[in-house]
Amino acid sequence: MTNRYDVFFSYRHKPLDSEITSKVFQWVESYRLPASLKKQGYQDIQRAFRDAEELPVSRILTDTIDDALRSARVLIVVCSQDTPSSEWVDREVEMFIELGRAEQIYPLLINGDETTSFPPSLKKVPDIRERIMDIRVPGDSIREMMKKVPDELLKAVAGITGCKLSELVREDSFRKNRTIVRRALITAAVLLFTGSVSYILMNMAQKYRDEALLREKATMSILNELTYELPDRLVNIPGAYARIADILEENTQTIDRIIRLSADSTNAEYESAANREKLANARSVLGVYDEALTAQREAVEAYEILADSGEREYQLAWGSSYNNLGNILHAAGNYTEASVNYRNAIGILEKVQNTDALLLAQVYGNLAGNAVSMGDPSAESYFDQTLALLKGSDDPEYLLASAGVLYNRGVGLYRTGNYPDAAKYLKDSADQYAALLETNSSLQNQRSYLQTMSVLAACLTDAGEYEQAEEYYFYVEETAEQALSDRENMNDLLLMSGLYNNHGLCLNIQGRYTEADSYYRKASEVNRQIYENAQTASAGAAYAQSLLNTGENAFKAGEYRQTEELFEEGLAVFETVYDGLDVYDQAQYYTWRSYHRLINERDPAAAYDDALEACRLQPDSVLANMNLGYACLYCGYEEDCDRILGIIASLGSGQAETIRKDLQAQAAAGLQSDHTEAVLEMIEGL
Repeated sequence: MTNRYDVFFSYRHKPLDSEITSKVFQWVESYRLPASLKKQGYQDIQRAFRDAEELPVSRILTDTIDDALRSARVLIVVCSQDTPSSEWVDREVEMFIELGRAEQIYPLLINGDETTSFPPSLKKVPDIRERIMDIRVPGDSIREMMKKVPDELLKAVAGITGCKLSELVREDSFRKNRTIVRRALITAAVLLFTGSVSYILMNMAQKYRDEALLREKATMSILNELTYELPDRLVNIPGAYARIADILEENTQTIDRIIRLSADSTNAEYESAANREKLANARSVLGVYDEALTAQREAVEAYEILADSGEREYQLAWGSSYNNLGNILHAAGNYTEASVNYRNAIGILEKVQNTDALLLAQVYGNLAGNAVSMGDPSAESYFDQTLALLKGSDDPEYLLASAGVLYNRGVGLYRTGNYPDAAKYLKDSADQYAALLETNSSLQNQRSYLQTMSVLAACLTDAGEYEQAEEYYFYVEETAEQALSDRENMNDLLLMSGLYNNHGLCLNIQGRYTEADSYYRKASEVNRQIYENAQTASAGAAYAQSLLNTGENAFKAGEYRQTEELFEEGLAVFETVYDGLDVYDQAQYYTWRSYHRLINERDPAAAYDDALEACRLQPDSVLANMNLGYACLYCGYEEDCDRILGIIASLGSGQAETIRKDLQAQAAAGLQSDHTEAVLEMIEGL
């Protein structure tokens, strides 16, 4: 016999089976045993065999295949739902059994199950289940299957090399841990430009080496440092989130291996959950919400198992994990499901003895902010509960939570047109963030402060205080463009898009349409980027509204063709994502479609119907009611028109000026009503 092979691959020559076999073949031939095992005399895999062509329709094996099969130590059978119909695969398994090597057959299961994917002869092999290498994934993604290969194929490697599987798994895991550390250090060296962090990371590596004799302890220590220390140090560096997510994803796989090796896996389980939670947050910042939600739900499940022990620490972590799941759903625009998870968190935390009041307050605050996004009036009661929990403490963490509550309460009042009270809450929130920045100038605190100032400026705009609003806008823009340079950070992008849009609105109300257009287009470009990255319904709604704001500005400037094009484009985006929208954004869609039907299609009756639907969905929406007033004007419902527009104009001089300029633009475009002058006179008299 001239050839000697360590492993023979038997597989069906179908596209999926062939590609998987090719990649696994390369992995097996390139795999190198850990040095510690080589020192014990075990040798690397030398040669593997796979036939590259489909065999002829005959039950006689060629000499080449016969020799390779007879010489092989191990047979790997790639099993898919196409495998049972292959006579060749079945014959190769039969021959290996006849050679007395049934215990050296390893099925590689890529889809289906034992019943649907094993050839007949393989089902006869005793104890075959113990040797199944399962790399099945939803959708048969080859990329995802290959992620499972380094763990699952160790069963076959142990059979080929003759070493014990438990020993191979342990030593391979230790080697991977060291590799992760080296990669993390390389990543940090590329990303970081300060010697201090590099010095800390070198100390981490040294600590790992010093404790290497205590393998499990050392492994858990370095994983803890990579889960917390390294990501936390990278987080403030622009463009680092993708690297952080990669590191955390590798950690997740490594920790799962450690859990299988550890005698007491509780700590490893906790680290696994914490790592998945950080991975979820990193993916959320990048706008990859599907992956973020998957990781966070895995964290919730892991914490729930730990919480069954009754330990307070694990129960608090379980409640907190539901809160974080709510935050990710909120960021993705799924407010209804977010609300459910915030309530789950509250239900868990309120049952914990001596629960963490700050954590509970944060969840109530998040529930309140989410209710604002939904247009839910119960937000007020949640705000009251939050502030009651935060009352009487000057701890910075309590002040930070309080500042967030004040911000969300201000946003809720702003949306309903209560500008004086909204400005008060937003100003108090901004003052608290400014005080916190004096002792902690983290990027997160800076973002929160700038976001609050941006909404405060918008509130002042609608109240008619344009000069003060513009002063705030210029300050926030200059600061944000310097401090928030991370173009992959979804939170930064959202802040910038809102800032540009609100500044455009301020200029629009003043009749400075050319300047307003430049800001609206900046907002549209940022929102387009967010939508392309995140692909969520809420991101699509934000992009649509940017286009519609630009179109409305063009209408006032007399650019009617551009107006119609932008409205049609914006509404088309809205319609693409409509089924995934919550109530607030659905109301926005009908509001904008109402105005489109009025100014572009010149159909006041249809505009009236859409405006009514918008008001039904969001009765307190200023914009929806304003459009209903315009539709009433041109439908001849004069009393309703006066009542609605009169109420809106009385909210603030900014809203009165908006109505005045809207009516002037409508008249200039040829929309006529004998009652228009009476409405203008009414507004002047308020």
